[in-house]
Amino acid sequence: MFDIHGFEMTVFKLLIGIILIVLHLRLTGKQQTVQMTPIDFIGNFILGGVIGGVIYNHAISFAEYISFLLVTFGIISGLNYLTSKFMSTRSLVMGKAYTIIEGGRFTQDALDNTDNKLDPVEFLAELRGMGIFSLSDISLVQREANGSLTVRRKGEGGVNYVLVSSGQIVTDNLKLAHRDEEWLRAELSSAGVGDLEDLFVVELDANNRLNIVSQTGNTTAMTVSDPAINEVTMVTEFQNPETANPTLEDFAVDPGSTEETPAQ
Repeated sequence: MFDIHGFEMTVFKLLIGIILIVLHLRLTGKQQTVQMTPIDFIGNFILGGVIGGVIYNHAISFAEYISFLLVTFGIISGLNYLTSKFMSTRSLVMGKAYTIIEGGRFTQDALDNTDNKLDPVEFLAELRGMGIFSLSDISLVQREANGSLTVRRKGEGGVNYVLVSSGQIVTDNLKLAHRDEEWLRAELSSAGVGDLEDLFVVELDANNRLNIVSQTGNTTAMTVSDPAINEVTMVTEFQNPETANPTLEDFAVDPGSTEETPAQ
């Protein structure tokens, strides 16, 4: 027979669960999908399982139900805090950015990357979705840690890199910008902006300029020296032409050419 009291409790638990999730999203400021981290997505699945499994189980009291939800919220918030404060944790949880194409060439890191295997079909589909229909038009492509693509066409300006976030050095971006931690600390010291922990964000723009924002909101801009060419780039640049990675132009066919390839 239909249990009206059990039904009312089920609806009440569901309503409370929805209210707590909305409050959690409001408090964390993550009300859009693009703002969510992998931890948030996993947490949402867990919350859905907790709510779906508990609202029909009348053996679990209302107090235990609320406790489960609050503990889950606490774990999600704690993990997000760790990823925001410690770059090593952030890289472990959210992944690392890496360069796919640089200077018109596919990088060896992208071709050999076993953690993020490059699928040419999906990659080209993403480019078409961005309005890019020819690989020969591209100068630089980077896969960001959140999975999105950063693309620079030939003739366009450079890419900006966040080198410091909330007092923590973003080592992955330093590598992409062909800089190192020693260089960054020397430039910040010459700028006289205080300790690293006092900085909110440090950005390196395409004009070799550091834009420095402190935790108090003060902004400083300074032009910095060009980076030294790193060893990987030098090897790629001066390797034997017969063993070099092919450029995108190598695959282009000259429309005016009438030369036929001899049969094998």
